[in-house]
Amino acid sequence: MEAVITLSSKGQLVIPAQWRKLLGLQPGDRLVMRLEADGLMLTPQASGKAGCARDLIGIANYQGPPLSLEEMDPARFAEP
Repeated sequence: MEAVITLSSKGQLVIPAQWRKLLGLQPGDRLVMRLEADGLMLTPQASGKAGCARDLIGIANYQGPPLSLEEMDPARFAEP
């Protein structure tokens, strides 16, 4: 399958609707772009995979007060 797409003045590419449907892509989905010897490769980023540590903030749904690193040290809770 092949398609010609145009780069906009804003640096945006539009993936044809047929391809988005085939790949199950939805608005807001993230793609990983990799430069390879023969061109670019775009692959959907696995859901649940964080791009950086900042993306993980809040995933545990902790509802208590903020804790220092010392208070979170698992060694404090280890049994002797």
